[in-house]
Amino acid sequence: MAEVPKELRSWLFGSSAKQQARLMAAFTLTCWACLIVGIVGDAIDKTLGLEPTSWFLISLGWLIAAVWHWFRAYHSAKEG
Repeated sequence: MAEVPKELRSWLFGSSAKQQARLMAAFTLTCWACLIVGIVGDAIDKTLGLEPTSWFLISLGWLIAAVWHWFRAYHSAKEG
């Protein structure tokens, strides 16, 4: 596998692994919060700002962002 050029490293892996891991943790917590709001809204059969399906979709978006930041943290730590 070819090495990433130095001028692209900061663009691709700009933040440190620790910062990326913190973002991943924050996004994961936000994902869980949106998921819980969606479940509670569906259980009580009311809209809590948005429809429960919308909360689930927002939760999925946060989950994708969390996984992306996990990959970035992993590769930042691997690069050193």
